[in-house]
Amino acid sequence: MTLTAFILIFASLLLHSLWHFLCKSSGKSSMSFFALFSTSILLVILPMGLMSGLLFKLPLDILQYAFLGAFCGVFCDVGLMMAYRNCDISMAYPMARALPVFFTMLVTSLFHWGKALSVWSVAGMIIIFAGCMCMAFTDSCDGMSLMEKLKSIRKGLIGILIAAAGTTGYTVADGFGIKKIMDFAPEGSNALLTAAAYSTCRESFASAMLWLIVPCCLCCGKEKGLLKNLVRSYHPFAAGVAAGLAYLLVLVAMDHVNNVSFVQAFRQLSLPVGALLGFIILKEKVSILRLTALAVIMLGLIISVI
Repeated sequence: MTLTAFILIFASLLLHSLWHFLCKSSGKSSMSFFALFSTSILLVILPMGLMSGLLFKLPLDILQYAFLGAFCGVFCDVGLMMAYRNCDISMAYPMARALPVFFTMLVTSLFHWGKALSVWSVAGMIIIFAGCMCMAFTDSCDGMSLMEKLKSIRKGLIGILIAAAGTTGYTVADGFGIKKIMDFAPEGSNALLTAAAYSTCRESFASAMLWLIVPCCLCCGKEKGLLKNLVRSYHPFAAGVAAGLAYLLVLVAMDHVNNVSFVQAFRQLSLPVGALLGFIILKEKVSILRLTALAVIMLGLIISVI
């Protein structure tokens, strides 16, 4: 993993933590939120995609990866909605972030996608996975016993697994897609604009899928009146700006690693950053267990770098 990739991922995770913080603080995580959020991302990256000059020239083999990445992204969103409906966010989110580290490592190793991971890299990723899982059981939920937490996670487990599978899917698909578009782009092309062209296609597909799902939710009465309220709120739009820029940096970083498992592992830095925001801004409880979990994640990242 190169220093360039590390800097890009670190910058992206700061933005990623910001959009997740906005989503959480809005108190209105839903399909309507994600549809507005996805549209906002598209509007942010569209000008850069057009500036690349590649947007309307992309061949089918690149578009198919963009479509697959979008489908997996929407699959992830649906999983998160299911998990958050049945499980506390502070427990569901770390688990939904932990499992893709393990799944991506497993899939890339099984199918020999990318350069083989070293023993140290695998050890570091397993430690990151353990730290993320530990985060799910920290005592951020006041008054909940360990058994109550296990029961809560059990209720949201299907959603967590769907979200993790979706995250793994779009990481692998976008890893292939960005490599192909970087090879397709003329020599000397701007990497950020090239990534924006791919991301514009991907987000166009994702946004269209989400807007097809929203009417179904409205008809079922699950999100009645929510869309109107969200349109008046800044949260989904500000989150979309942050997420759009964050994933652009991730896509560029993917071209600087020999295995996308590194990207998935290092994106877990968003957990310590997110926790720090929670400690400082939301005044969340700081516990020994939570600090230990964050330290374990950082240890795994350091081992992966070595």
